[in-house]
Amino acid sequence: MVNLSKIQIDDKKLVKVYQLMFEILNEADDKDDFLGIIKDILSPPEQLMVAKRIAIIYLLLKGIDQSTIAKYLKSSRATVAKFSLLFYDKESKLIGIIGELLNRETISNFFEDLFADIFISPGLKIGHWQMHWDHKRRQKERTMIDA
Repeated sequence: MVNLSKIQIDDKKLVKVYQLMFEILNEADDKDDFLGIIKDILSPPEQLMVAKRIAIIYLLLKGIDQSTIAKYLKSSRATVAKFSLLFYDKESKLIGIIGELLNRETISNFFEDLFADIFISPGLKIGHWQMHWDHKRRQKERTMIDA
């Protein structure tokens, strides 16, 4: 549980604190730098909490039902329901970013399937069977996640 002081910070100071946080997070050049900064700032339970919240919103936008999300992420159904209500029919910046990720994922999956159908010819070239089965395995994993 996060321990917060009951003493409120005035708005000007809060803006400066958020600006400082933005500047620090903005210094990350790649994923490893970002994860290093996050590990320095947040405790492991806080990291897990933030990651689960984002995953819950992502899976809700994908259309996965709440009980499946709760079981998959090992969180309570009440937590999933809370985020479902918070982001139901709401257009926030986070929803926009996750929506773009879902669109890119759909497009990238489409192109991967298209190129696999065109270029992978098992039986014609040596090594294509392995690529064929790797592609089929990735397709099966995607359908398991989407289901």
